Amino acid sequence: MRDILSFNLRILPNNPHNICCKPSENFREIIQNVAKPHGVSNMRKLGHLNNFIKLLCSIGHREENFGFTYEEIIICLRLALLNEAKEVRAAGLRALRYLIRDTNVLQKVLRLQSTVSILLQSNEGERTQALRLVRKIITVNAMLFPSSIANSLIAVGTDGLQERDRMVRAAIAIVCELALKNPEVVARRGGLSTILKSVIDCQLSRINEALITTILHLLNHPHTRQYVRVDVELEQILAPFTDFHYRHTADTAEGQLKEDRESRFLSSRMAIVAAFRSWSGIINLCKAGNSGIQSLIGLLCIPNMEVRKGLLEVLYEIFRLPVPIVTQDFMEGLLSVDPARFQDTWRLSDGFVAAEAKVILPHRARSRPDLMDNYLAFVLSAFITNGLLEGLVEVVTSSDDQLAVRATILLGELLHMANTILPHSHSHHLHCLPTLINMAASFDIPQEKRLRASAAVNNLKRFHEKKKRGLKPHSLYLDHIIRKSVSSHNRRESHSRAHRDIYVIKDTEEALMMNLRDSHILNHKQNLEWNWLLIATILKWPHVNLRNNKDEQMHKFVRRLLYFYKPSSKLYAGLALDHVKARQLTVVGCQFVEFLMDSDEDGQGYLEELVRDMVSWLSSSSGLKPERSLQSNGLLTTLSQHYFLFLGTLSAHPQGVKLLEKCGLFQCLLNLCSVKNQDAVLKLAVSTLDYSRDGLARVILSKILTAATDTCRLFATKHLRVLLRAGVEFFSSWGMELLVTQLHDHNKAVSMEALDILDEACEDKANLHALIQLKPALSHLGDKGLLLLLRFLSIPKGFSYLNERGYVSKQLEKWQKEYNLKYVDLIEEQLNEALTTYRKPVDGDNYVRRSNQRLQRPNVYLPVHLYGQLVHDKTGCHLLEAQSVVPDLSYVVRSPMLDTWEGIKQLKAALWALGNIGSSNWGLNLLQEENVIPDILTLAQHCEVLSVRGTCVYVLGVISKTRQGCEVLKQYGWDAVRHSRRTLWPVTPEEVDTQLTSELSSVPSTLSLNSESTSSRHNSESESQPNMYILDDDKCDILDQTDEPSFYSHSKPVKDRSPFTILASSRFVRTRFLNSLSLPSKKLRSTSDPKTPSGSRTPTELKTGSMRRNRTVTEPSVYNRNHCLKKYLTCTTNI
Repeated sequence: MRDILSFNLRILPNNPHNICCKPSENFREIIQNVAKPHGVSNMRKLGHLNNFIKLLCSIGHREENFGFTYEEIIICLRLALLNEAKEVRAAGLRALRYLIRDTNVLQKVLRLQSTVSILLQSNEGERTQALRLVRKIITVNAMLFPSSIANSLIAVGTDGLQERDRMVRAAIAIVCELALKNPEVVARRGGLSTILKSVIDCQLSRINEALITTILHLLNHPHTRQYVRVDVELEQILAPFTDFHYRHTADTAEGQLKEDRESRFLSSRMAIVAAFRSWSGIINLCKAGNSGIQSLIGLLCIPNMEVRKGLLEVLYEIFRLPVPIVTQDFMEGLLSVDPARFQDTWRLSDGFVAAEAKVILPHRARSRPDLMDNYLAFVLSAFITNGLLEGLVEVVTSSDDQLAVRATILLGELLHMANTILPHSHSHHLHCLPTLINMAASFDIPQEKRLRASAAVNNLKRFHEKKKRGLKPHSLYLDHIIRKSVSSHNRRESHSRAHRDIYVIKDTEEALMMNLRDSHILNHKQNLEWNWLLIATILKWPHVNLRNNKDEQMHKFVRRLLYFYKPSSKLYAGLALDHVKARQLTVVGCQFVEFLMDSDEDGQGYLEELVRDMVSWLSSSSGLKPERSLQSNGLLTTLSQHYFLFLGTLSAHPQGVKLLEKCGLFQCLLNLCSVKNQDAVLKLAVSTLDYSRDGLARVILSKILTAATDTCRLFATKHLRVLLRAGVEFFSSWGMELLVTQLHDHNKAVSMEALDILDEACEDKANLHALIQLKPALSHLGDKGLLLLLRFLSIPKGFSYLNERGYVSKQLEKWQKEYNLKYVDLIEEQLNEALTTYRKPVDGDNYVRRSNQRLQRPNVYLPVHLYGQLVHDKTGCHLLEAQSVVPDLSYVVRSPMLDTWEGIKQLKAALWALGNIGSSNWGLNLLQEENVIPDILTLAQHCEVLSVRGTCVYVLGVISKTRQGCEVLKQYGWDAVRHSRRTLWPVTPEEVDTQLTSELSSVPSTLSLNSESTSSRHNSESESQPNMYILDDDKCDILDQTDEPSFYSHSKPVKDRSPFTILASSRFVRTRFLNSLSLPSKKLRSTSDPKTPSGSRTPTELKTGSMRRNRTVTEPSVYNRNHCLKKYLTCTTNI
C-alpha cells in the first residue's frame, strides 16, 4: 500500500513535483510498468492501472496526448487481463472499459480479441467488472457485440439458478438490453428462449414485467418480429396453466412439486397480465385460430380447481378489479371489494376526506375521453368474443362455493363493464344470462348444478341492486359535505333516516309523550341504554320544538341530551371512534343541533351553552405544549373529533354562523392556524365548515391555505377538489381564486396539486370563464402550466385574450416544431404509469419511491392539445385552415416512415394531432375535407407496427366524441359508445321513443346560459348540454350514491339496458370491433400511395371516393337533445 501511495504522489498531474511532465510521459511510464512481466509487483501494477483511469479522465481521449496509438495501449492492457492476481485483472477490465468511448476504439478492441479473457473470469470482483464492460460495449455499439460473449451471458442466464450463480439476474438483464438493440445476435443463440424461461422463474413483478416486455417490444416492429416464434415461444408463459403436468425443471423433487407449481402460477400470471397491457401482446394472444386467449378460457371448462382459481386471479388483474376475499358468503365477498369500504389512507392522520372523496366522488370530466376505457373495452370485447362469460357460468355452476362466489362477482363486474363501455351492437354479452337462467330452470341437469345456477341468478340480482345504489360515503365527514351541496330547501330533510320508518310518527301530543317515556331518557341516566332510535324520531317530529312545546318534560329531555353531548361531561367525547353506536350518536347529535336552531329563542340558550363548551374545549390546546394538544388528548381516537360535525352543521345556517361568531369559534380557529402541531384540528375544521356563503369560513380556509404548515396547506388544497366534485355552490366565484393563489406556493407539491385541480375544474365552462378572468401566471409551472393555459383557447373570450398578446401564433410554431412530438411522450408516459409498474421520477431524480399498493382503476384522461382547443371555435378552425395544418399532418399519415423510431414517433404525433382536431364538429369537417379518416382506419387495421394500431384506435375514439364523428365512423363499420360516461344504465337507441325524445328536447337552450357565440354553440359535445341541466345532473349523480331512499330526492328512473334485467336473447350486429387481429403478411399501400396506378383504385377509395367534398367553414347542423351526450369509441390500447 505504501508503494501505491508514493506512486500516486509522483504520477498524478496535480502533484507539484510532477507538474512539468507531459501526459505522454506519464502514459509511457504507466504502460511500461503494466506491460513488464517481471520486476513490478502486482500492487504497483494495480496502482498504475487506477492512475491510468484518472489520467485518462483528466486529459480526455485525444490520441495525440497519449504518445501511443490505441492499438498499442490495448495490447498492453490485454497483458493485465492475463495477470495471476484477480485484482489486477479486474483493474485491467475497468481500464479497458474507460478506454472505450466510441465505435472506432471498440472495433480495435474487438479486432485485437481483448475480450476473450472475459469468458475466463471466475471470481465475483472480476465478473462484476466484466459485466460492466459488456454493458459499455452495448452502449457504444450493440451491433458489434461479440457472439462469444453473448453465448456466455445466455449460458449463465439459462443454468445460473441451478448453479446458484449470483450473477444470473445481471446476466439476464444484459441479455434483455442486448435483445432490444441487437436482437439478431440474441435470437440466433437461443437468448429469447432464455428470457422466456426466466419469466417463469421470476416472481418479482417489476423484473417479470421487464422480461416479458422485452419480447413484446420485439413483436411490435416487423423488423424484429421475425426473431420471435410466436406460436412456440410467446405462449410458453401460458404453460403452467395449460399443462397440468408442467414441470419447469426435470429434477424438481416430488415433495417440492406443489410449492414449485404455485410459484410458476404466480410467475405466469404476472407475465400474462403484462402481455395484455401491451398492444403487441393483445394482438398475438387474441389472433384468429388457436390463440392463447382461447386456451385460457377453455381451461375454465375443465374441473381443475387449482387452475380455475389461478385463472380467476389473472382475469381480475387484467380488468383492474380487486380480488374478493376467500369466502362462501356472496355478500361478504362483494363487500370486500366495495370501493367505498374503509381504507387506511382515509384516516385523520393520513389523507382523510380528501383521499376518500377522490375514490367516491366522480371526476368532473364529461366529454373528455378516458383512454383506459378504450383499453378495457378492447380487451373485454376480445375475451367476451372468445367465450369468457360462458366459461365463468361453467365455473359458477361446477365449482366449490368459494370459487363460485369469486366467479359470480367477476361475472357481474364484467357484465356491468360491458354495459357501460361497449357499444350497444355488442349486446351478445347478454347471452350468458339466458344460459344461466335455463340451467336454473332445467331439470335435465344434476340438482346441485341447478341449485348453484339459481343461487348465481339471485346473487347477480343483488349485485345489480348494489350497483344501482352507487358508491356511498363511508365517513360522516364526506356525507356531511355532500348533504351541504344539496339545495337549501332540502337541508332539513337531508339527515340520515335509515331507521325512520321503524316507528310510525303520529302528529299528536299523546304520541310524543309516549315516545319520550319509551326512549328512557327521562327515566335513568344510563346514556347508552337510551333508545336512540326513538330520540332521533322525536328530534325529527313534525312541528315539534321548544317554541311550540313548553312542557317541562321536553325541557328535561333537552337538558339530558345537552349534558350528554357537552365536551366537559366527557360522556359522548370519551367514547371510542369504533364504538358500536358511534355513527348513530353523531347523527343524532347533528339532529339535536338543528332541533335547537329551529326552536328560536327557546333553544338558543341551550345551543349557546353547548357551543361555548365546545369552543372552550377547542381553545384549550392553543398555545400549549405539543404533548398537551388535542391530538395527544384523544382527538385521533375518540368521538370528540365529531364535534366539528356539530360546528359544521351550525355553519351551514345563517343564524348558526352568527352564534359561532358570537362564541368566538372563528377567532379560535384563526389562532390555531399559527400554532404548531395542530394539523388534525385544522384538517377537521377545513373538512366540516360550510363555504357556500361568503363569510368567515372562507377566511379561515384562505388562512389555512397560505399560513399553515406544508401538510395542512396540501390537505386544504386537496379539499378544494372535494368541494369541486361535491358541487358546492358558486365554486367558480371563490374556489378558483383560492386555487390560483396556491399555484404560487413555495412547496411544489401544493402548487402541482392546485394545477391538477384547476385542470379538472376547467371541465366546467363557468370555472374556465372565472379562470380567464383571473389571468393567472402559469409559465413557471412548466409543460403542465402550458397545457392549462391552452384551455383558454376553447372559448372565444380566452382566444381573444391570448391572441391579443401574440401567444397563439407563437404556440402554433412551437407545436409544429417540437410540442407535437412531446405530446406523444406525455400521453404514452401516462399510459405506462397506468398500465405497468413504471413510475415517473419526481424532480428529475432517478429514484422512485414504490409501493405494493397498486391503483385499481386509474384514469388516463386525454391531455390538452393546442389543435384540439382551437377547433372549438370557428376562428381557431380558420387559423388551422389558413396554415394548412391538416394537409401537412395528412401527408405524414399517408406516407409514414416506419423504418426508424423517429419516423414512428412523427406518425404518432400526426395521428394525435388529427384526432384532437376531429374532436369537434368544426375540426371534423376539416378532416372530411382532406379525407384522411380512411387512411387512419387503414393504419388501425393493417399497420405493421402494432403500437401504431393502438394509437390509431385511440385517435378514432377521440374523433367519436361527437355525434357527427360517430356517424362518420359508423359508415366504415366502426361502432362507438353513444352515451355519457356517467350514464350507468344507458338507454338503447331502439328504446328511445317519442316521449323521451320530446322530454330531452324540452331542456332549456344553452344560449341564455352560455356567453359563447351562436356559431360555436353546437360545436362540441360538452358545450351542447345546458349548464343548468348539467348541474342538476351532477347533483343527482352524487345523491344516487346512497342506499337510503329518504335521504335525498331522486330523479325519475329511466328505462335501462342493464344485462341483469334482460333474459331474452339479443341480436348480433356485424362490426369491425375486433377486425384484423392477425399479423400483416405484407405492407399495404395507402390510398394516396403515388405508386398506385392512376387507373386503379383501392377498395377504400371505391367506398369513400364519393364522400370527398369541398367544405367551407359553416355552422354544423344542429341535432336533437337526445344526442347531446358524450360519445367515445371504445376499442383498444397503445403502450
